[in-house]
Amino acid sequence: MADDDAPESALAGGANPPRHALWRLAPSRRALAPYLFLTPFFVIFGLFWIFPIAASVYYSMTEWRGITPPVFIGVGNYLALINSPRFHRALGNTLVLAFFYVLVSNILALSLALLLNTGWMRFKQLFRTAFFLPMTISIVVSAVIFQLIYAGDIGLIAKALSAFGLRGPIWLQEEGWATAAIIMLRVWRTLGYYTLIYLAGLQTVSGDLREAAIIDGARPWQVTWFITLPSIRPVILFCVVISTISGLEMFDEVMILTQGGPADSTLTVAVYLYQQGFQFLQLGHAAAASYVLTCIVVLIAILQKVTIGQDPR
Repeated sequence: MADDDAPESALAGGANPPRHALWRLAPSRRALAPYLFLTPFFVIFGLFWIFPIAASVYYSMTEWRGITPPVFIGVGNYLALINSPRFHRALGNTLVLAFFYVLVSNILALSLALLLNTGWMRFKQLFRTAFFLPMTISIVVSAVIFQLIYAGDIGLIAKALSAFGLRGPIWLQEEGWATAAIIMLRVWRTLGYYTLIYLAGLQTVSGDLREAAIIDGARPWQVTWFITLPSIRPVILFCVVISTISGLEMFDEVMILTQGGPADSTLTVAVYLYQQGFQFLQLGHAAAASYVLTCIVVLIAILQKVTIGQDPR
């Protein structure tokens, strides 16, 4: 009996446990080790992602000026957005800018990718680099350059038109032309990025499938429409969704070129919430506007997934 009780008395007395006891404890320690290594990630994720999101949801339901304690008002900020003509104008401008940006950028990028994917095209690497080069330039620098290009009677476009005896529009001071100017800047800057994505997708399309269609008598445009484009449907969906999110969150170009003018014709939701939050110190109102924009982005992305992502076959 003394020998049988020896291990228990040794453990109770603080002595080293026997080997079989350590063997039973080892699996639990090994199972806990990965979570200990992941702890820093979860801490940082919670501190810089979960907590700000939860805090902004709370602040969107308060009246808060940043320098005073927030006062809970429920859905008051959201009701104020519904009744705000200026927010309606900003939302309409945002949807128009995003629609034309997505349409023009994706059509041009896909067309350039199809051209670069042809067998007879020369200097493909040079064109790829040239198209992608604007993406390496800071958006602030790009906007300042285009501001000089669009400038009144002294801008590059005005000088080029005056050489032919023509007078161009005052780009950044006329409502319709200011919107076009912002779209052209964003398209110019991101065109190469989407072109390379489309080109990568085109290079995954089976050449045997295209050759079989040509042998069957299909014309080049039929091969492109009925074989190539359906084959890169996931790539098209990706580019459309990413460009839509980018268009709906348009901020830098508008702030540098027009600050939302003239007469709020280029005011976007991103610029609106910036003005409300940092110029007028209506931080709760700005937080509510940001969540309205987030919901719109999510709903449009889901709609695009349903419409573009489905295989018509």
